[in-house]
Amino acid sequence: MDRISQLPDFIVHHILSFFDNSNGPPVELVRMSVLSKTWFHLTASFPILDFRMYNFRPQEQEQESFYKYVVYTTSRFCHQNVTAHRLKLSANIEEPAELDIINRCVERVLNKGVRELEIEIINLSDIPKYRLPDTLLSVSVLRSLTINGCELPSSLMVDAVKLSLIQLRLEDVTIDDEVIKYLATRCPLLQVFEIISCPGFNRFCVHGHQNLQEVRIEYYTPIESIDIEAPNLSRLWVADWDQRGAPRMNLTSCKNLKTVSYLGHPSPNSNGFNDLLSNFPVIENLVLVTQYPCNNLRLSSHSLRTLVLRANCDLEEIEFRTPKLVSFCYPFNRTILWPLVWHSTYLKPCMQIYPGDHIDTLWFQKLRQFLDKENGFKVFNLFLHAIYYQKLIDLEKLKAIGLPPYELEHVELQLEAHEESSDRITFLDAVLWCCRPRSITLRSSHPLTDFEEQSDLVKFTYKKLLEQEDKGHTNVHIVSPSSSKAKKHFRGLVCEGKAISFIKEQGTLFIN
Repeated sequence: MDRISQLPDFIVHHILSFFDNSNGPPVELVRMSVLSKTWFHLTASFPILDFRMYNFRPQEQEQESFYKYVVYTTSRFCHQNVTAHRLKLSANIEEPAELDIINRCVERVLNKGVRELEIEIINLSDIPKYRLPDTLLSVSVLRSLTINGCELPSSLMVDAVKLSLIQLRLEDVTIDDEVIKYLATRCPLLQVFEIISCPGFNRFCVHGHQNLQEVRIEYYTPIESIDIEAPNLSRLWVADWDQRGAPRMNLTSCKNLKTVSYLGHPSPNSNGFNDLLSNFPVIENLVLVTQYPCNNLRLSSHSLRTLVLRANCDLEEIEFRTPKLVSFCYPFNRTILWPLVWHSTYLKPCMQIYPGDHIDTLWFQKLRQFLDKENGFKVFNLFLHAIYYQKLIDLEKLKAIGLPPYELEHVELQLEAHEESSDRITFLDAVLWCCRPRSITLRSSHPLTDFEEQSDLVKFTYKKLLEQEDKGHTNVHIVSPSSSKAKKHFRGLVCEGKAISFIKEQGTLFIN
């Protein structure tokens, strides 16, 4: 029996939404439509319209076939008494006739109503940009709008309409300061406002907005100021790809602004990034990315809890006064960070470091000196992921320095699969010169069986940890992170995956 056809249409539509159409038109949906008149109706009224040319790959006449498919599908859909849940359209334009096709199809769907609209138009010729129809301003159910490479409706600044948008993203859309003010005023329910590479504006000014929670601004031409008065704003992302210095910012009234990401340079003639931080009196999470060459990077905040820093400076050049900091991530030139939890669950402050291929004897000296700094941030847990260990470390030179190892609760090391066993051991030896942990976890992309008990690395780790302690009173327990003992010891830490852990404790040797 066909029990699925007996379900309400909206439930069947939800089931159909799981079909994968990432590699082209929804072939599975078309196949389902031929089963019966019932299924033809169900697929014709499917409220998710996804037309992305880069996923549309017929063997011949790609452009023409794509537009025929868009016309047919939107026409069939608009004969149903259904509101579209989503219209996603991404297309290349080569001639004016294609603009007309897009306009007719978009207007059809807008007249039926759509909740989420995402349009990306790429002009491959000198024809004018596609301008969204004025019908857009009368769609009362529209909640999410993403526009890329288009022009806003011509009547936008004329008609005093109110939109029910929750999310608005403008990319490569020519706008000015007044358009930004108008959109914020006419979208009182707006929660997410994104402006990406939009030419024409000098100031981002939003006042008295009660629902705005997240703002994202990326620009290639300098802007003068960012002025936001929104009591519920919690996230701000600013990317200064022009890198001429941060704009003036006035966000002191945003009492809930806890998370800020800034990519760029400090403003000229300023006190570095401290002036930038002064705009965010209650900030808790900061991502700071800069290629600005700095001899001394200073940060001061009484509220900051999480700091991610990607900067062109060494550890000895970093100074901060951040008494509440619990997570410091220093990725240097890494583009992919270790998973970072904004609201840290760690019981004690941790430091995550990704030195890339810049690790050598001098680097370990700098790390050890940084741990000793009086900066209001005492490290208890250290996570270290180095890409290369070769040509790395003169251990005798390190040991000649005479500094005692820094006391830590836990150290976690990511060991690369391509490194030789001897390189791993040298790397581990340098780490244990630098610090004296209560426990250590070795993590690898290899299966856990590669860490079998008789391996040289495991035996070396066990021996070195014992040498750091009074051998008569301390034993080292070797456990899997999934064991009950590890879960109890690492309460509050992330210890999952392919790893093996060593725990210093009183008592007899225990292997789990």
